[in-house]
Amino acid sequence: MVPSVFPAYARVLPPTYDPDGERRHRWSEIAVHTGVPLTAEIRFDDLVAGADRWGRPSDGGLDAQETEVLAGILSSFTGTPEEAYFCLWEGFGLEETDAWRDRPMRVRTPDRGYHLLTGPVAAAPVLPTPLEWRCASLWWPADRTWLVATEIDGYLTYVGGSPAAIAAVLATPALDAVAVTPSTPLDPSYG
Repeated sequence: MVPSVFPAYARVLPPTYDPDGERRHRWSEIAVHTGVPLTAEIRFDDLVAGADRWGRPSDGGLDAQETEVLAGILSSFTGTPEEAYFCLWEGFGLEETDAWRDRPMRVRTPDRGYHLLTGPVAAAPVLPTPLEWRCASLWWPADRTWLVATEIDGYLTYVGGSPAAIAAVLATPALDAVAVTPSTPLDPSYG
């Protein structure tokens, strides 16, 4: 998901939503209620101990609120905050407008096709996705000092970067995140 080329990594834990979508819950809030610590190996099902009251995280990305926080932090850890790249999964079904039709390049990874957009890091939470809880699957600054990645069929987001950048992600009270390494199981929520 995130190449093992960075000196430090974090896993960002997305909020959950009640089935009606009215209430969001942070993993740290759930951990206080269940007494289960947040660790690199934590699985959501273990955190909630089978209780339905917490809802489920949404597959495919952070919501705009977490994305905005993450973009704000990571902007300080690049020399190119005004030049970044965003891969939006083709399966999102983005509406094609006249401005859109000739612009985005398409890129492929072994399992996915993406629209490649460019813009400032600050644009991450306002990209043209049809659902507010969808962010770009992959995004990084032009100087490649960090990378953010979320698997479409998973709900955890990974960040690779400098030790200082990852420490800032881990320290912000506005995100739930845990330190991981390249050898940490990729997405234990599906294991």
